[in-house]
Amino acid sequence: MTSTSREAYKKISDDGTVGQQAQHILFLLKFKGVPMTNKEIQKSTGLEISSVSGRVNDLKKHGKVMVVGKRPCEITGNTASIVRPITAIEYKGEKL
Repeated sequence: MTSTSREAYKKISDDGTVGQQAQHILFLLKFKGVPMTNKEIQKSTGLEISSVSGRVNDLKKHGKVMVVGKRPCEITGNTASIVRPITAIEYKGEKL
């Protein structure tokens, strides 16, 4: 990883800026309208699973998505956490 990449990641991480991959994932989740597993997100976006996992973690950290349960993944059949975008009227997983 170059120092420029590390600096960009640190900026994104520190100030809550959502990078292009994270924006793509967030758009997908909003467009689909259903909670998805990381593997389902990977299949829909074409991103590497490591990128999906990292970006979903970033989105959770910055309050953009939340885990809403677990269910069998449509890709693997294994039980996995599912995420969905946090709406404007929710705060830290609680509806206001």
